[in-house]
Order: sequence, then structure tokens, then C-alpha cells
Amino acid sequence: MAVGQSGASPELDKYSSAYSPALVLALLQKVCSRAGLDLVSRALQLYYLARSPDLPAWAKASVFAALGYFVVTPDAVPDITPVLGFVDDLAVLTSALASVSAYVSPEIRAKALERLQAWFGSDVEMPAEKFPIEKT
Repeated sequence: MAVGQSGASPELDKYSSAYSPALVLALLQKVCSRAGLDLVSRALQLYYLARSPDLPAWAKASVFAALGYFVVTPDAVPDITPVLGFVDDLAVLTSALASVSAYVSPEIRAKALERLQAWFGSDVEMPAEKFPIEKT
């Protein structure tokens, strides 16, 4: 499936087509201290999951759309707004991660944790997710 051609909806395609691995990492690194550990950890898990060859097309579309929404400006709440700026991004990333959590392997979580520790410090731990991670 090509990015931006999910066939699901024009809105999904709009955000999916905005997805760029390099842009996601650059933006995350730039805003990580303002965005916070929860948002960055979810975005990183989705980022590494998007590279998985075993991810079904519907899940890739969801991941691409969520990460595309994160990099698109302006979004529902501008990211420059203190405190509230990343609330919409966090909601979108959390929803996407919950829907594809069965595909997040220990290897993906380890890669995300490694990047988190590089950006936030070696004493950082992966935040616990509040949704099931087992495949159904």
C-alpha cells in the first residue's frame, strides 16, 4: 500500500501523505522536552512500528495517519500553545497506538526506549501503557 492511498477517507489520506520518517524524528527531537515523555514514547513506538514489514495495511494506514497528523501544522491545537499545544497530538497518537498495540513487539519497545534514553537521559524508563499489548 502506498502512503496516502489507504482508500479509507480523504482525511486519513491527507495525514498519511504527510508522514515522513525523517520529519517525524526531526520534529520529535526538536520538541521532545516540551512534548513530554508520554507523547514522545508513543510516537517513537509508532515510528518503529511503521517500519515493520509484518504490519497489515489497515494498521500501517492508522500509523501513517497518526504520525502524519503529528507533523502537520497547523493542527487542532497549535503546538506553540503552552501546556495544551500537544494535547490533540497525544490523543491521536494514543488512539493509534491502542488500535495497533498487538503489533508492538518487545524489539520495537526496546528501540523506542533506546531513543528515549538518548533524548531524555539514561535513567528514563518506558511509560506503562494502559491498553493490552497481546495479539488477539
